[in-house]
Amino acid sequence: MSELEKFLEERSKIPIPGGDVARVRLLAKEIALGLHKGFWDDFLAGNPRYGPNNENLRDFWGKRWKEHDFEHLVELLEFHGYVYVRDAFRLSGSTVELLEKVESFNVFISYRRLDSSAFALLVLARLKEHDLIPFVDMALEAGGSWHADLEERIKACDFFIILLGKDTLASDMTVKEIGWAVDAERTIIPVWHSGFDIGSDKWNAILAEVKDAIQQTNAIRVTDESAAHYDAAIRTLLTNRFGITP
Repeated sequence: MSELEKFLEERSKIPIPGGDVARVRLLAKEIALGLHKGFWDDFLAGNPRYGPNNENLRDFWGKRWKEHDFEHLVELLEFHGYVYVRDAFRLSGSTVELLEKVESFNVFISYRRLDSSAFALLVLARLKEHDLIPFVDMALEAGGSWHADLEERIKACDFFIILLGKDTLASDMTVKEIGWAVDAERTIIPVWHSGFDIGSDKWNAILAEVKDAIQQTNAIRVTDESAAHYDAAIRTLLTNRFGITP
């Protein structure tokens, strides 16, 4: 696998936000990252109507941003001051500054209180330390339409973290939350702890799509019930999923 392919794989773990402002900021940051890594000389040359003429940047754009209109995004990049478009493109100073900033992703933390309350609060606190926007259901206001509020928050999130303790899937509500995240095509991050095992016969009745979303190949695992191992799992979460070095 080439370095450019590794870069694309790494960036593909980060969901593209729905809002124009957040989306164009992420694009500008990725262009600056590619420049910093030497994949393209500069975001320059090439008519905005046809795309950049640098082969690596064109390849990256076509695979990572293929569902988004190039010309419209270039207009937004210029409007927000990330590039100057004359007879060529130039990155602005504000684009380079994005390299030092963490994207403020919305993160929904799903858990079963009997299994993971303390862990959920720890994850919540650590994500807030790094300017992410995490949410757990304990923050819902009394009297609200509980299920509808949860479903809407899950649909609006960028990442869906599911904390899976030994008996978490015994909660119909938690399984329903995972199903909503699957249906909304959210980025799902399973975190196994307290001896959770997706292969247990107890979970034979769980929908296949839910099981697929939380299985081991995608999971972060707490391999020992100790503070150090829980901390290591959160560090892995921050580094591998959000590109943050704690």
